[in-house]
Amino acid sequence: MLSAAPHRRTRWRGMGALIAVVAVAAGISQTTAGHAALRKAGLFEEPTSYTSLAFLQSLPEQLASKRANIDISFMIHNAGTTPRDYQWSVLLVRKGRTHRMAAGALRVASRDGAAITRFAEISCTGGRVRIVVNLARPAESIDAWTACWSPRS
Repeated sequence: MLSAAPHRRTRWRGMGALIAVVAVAAGISQTTAGHAALRKAGLFEEPTSYTSLAFLQSLPEQLASKRANIDISFMIHNAGTTPRDYQWSVLLVRKGRTHRMAAGALRVASRDGAAITRFAEISCTGGRVRIVVNLARPAESIDAWTACWSPRS
């Protein structure tokens, strides 16, 4: 009768070698050179880069007087892997006319955000105005509508 022990040892050695190869490959794939090799083979893709833009607080639904000084605070968040430069502006749109209230530029580190606060004096009676925060690149914007002061309100 032949013993099964040598066959089992060979199988365990093969399994051990396979585990070692997988462990080494996993370790190498975590390096810059490993990422480059995986990317070249089509097996690795850089994470998607995007920018998010949001108001930090609600803007008033209606102005309390003919002239109001409104706090416009917003956040630009860079979810990319490299720093980005942003050009932003705050616009007031009323009756089809656009007026730039504030503008600026800033650099945001990768995976970081920057809060911006500007006070805008808005004067209007009747109707409503739209407050727009706009980024030049990437072309993104957020906006909010505010009803103008009315003696009837």
